[in-house]
Amino acid sequence: MGALTIAFDTIIVGALALPWVVLVIHLFFFEGENRLGEILNWVTADGRQAAAGVLLFAMTYSLGSAVSRIAVDFFNDDDLYLQTGEHLFRMGVTEDRIHTRIYCDLDDNHLLLAGAENPALAGKIYTFQSLKTVKPQCWQTLRWSVRYNYDRENDDKLDEAAQDIFGLQENALMVKGGDFTVRLRQIHDQIMVLRGAAFNGLIGFTLCVFAWGAALRRERQGSWLRLALVPVPAVYFAVAALATYHHFHGREPSDPPYMEFTLLLLAAVGAWLVWKPPSSKQLSSKPDETRAKETVAEKETEPKCFWQIEHWARLVVISAILTTAACLGWWSTEVLYSEQVVYSYDSQALAAAQK
Repeated sequence: MGALTIAFDTIIVGALALPWVVLVIHLFFFEGENRLGEILNWVTADGRQAAAGVLLFAMTYSLGSAVSRIAVDFFNDDDLYLQTGEHLFRMGVTEDRIHTRIYCDLDDNHLLLAGAENPALAGKIYTFQSLKTVKPQCWQTLRWSVRYNYDRENDDKLDEAAQDIFGLQENALMVKGGDFTVRLRQIHDQIMVLRGAAFNGLIGFTLCVFAWGAALRRERQGSWLRLALVPVPAVYFAVAALATYHHFHGREPSDPPYMEFTLLLLAAVGAWLVWKPPSSKQLSSKPDETRAKETVAEKETEPKCFWQIEHWARLVVISAILTTAACLGWWSTEVLYSEQVVYSYDSQALAAAQK
């Protein structure tokens, strides 16, 4: 139980990834989900529950660790941007930009105070305030589209200064330990779970969209929905190529291209599902009147490939709603956590000065 407590948030993220793992099995191994019953029968056998628990823990922890790290890069990647004319289109809401916006608002309310007990933090706050004053950038921190001549270098420096302040304050609080950091740790765990849930939801939503396009290709060749979904894999590939170019162009990459690799993999999955011609094993299900005339023996011997006849449109809508909710929850919790770090640090500094 101690291990479960320490890795609880990681296990939750790994468990939330299991639905899209099953969906991958459902899409690429046409009778793979039918064998899940055999696995469950093996688990319920006497004396195997402990081994099954260990395997499940190892799988969810490993999967959760990988998904959590990729999700961090996905929601805080500055490689995805496009310059068109005088405008720059970019990922507006990232972890760094959220922190920058919070510190801008707190500085406007005179809540971002530089304590003399920490010279490094005082210097970073002075740098942040200087950058903010020289050429105001705070108003467009979370914008998805800005003019390209808005002084991007100063904007990047402002984000870096905000991240330095946040890191110094957060670590100063965590060093204290004890009951004081319990609330901060709880909010931090919520961020990790919600960010992982949003990433898992994005993967599930994408797979459902591709499966919907594949089903329409087999069932309704002339449908306008089918024609609208055909270029979706190409869009994923274009976005991945753009991010990969910016990741490696003109600088030494500071971290692995997790987001770029994920987008390329999703593009390949979409191309296989949506563009590949259907085989005889992937034909659409038979009409209801034909199925009603089949004998019991024919129904038992026919391939059990039901993925083409699922209600993919409904699954796309449901996954989109859940993913949006998780993304908004992550955004709100990031704001709450940043504010709590600043308030907690200031209150501790005040308490120490009064002693």
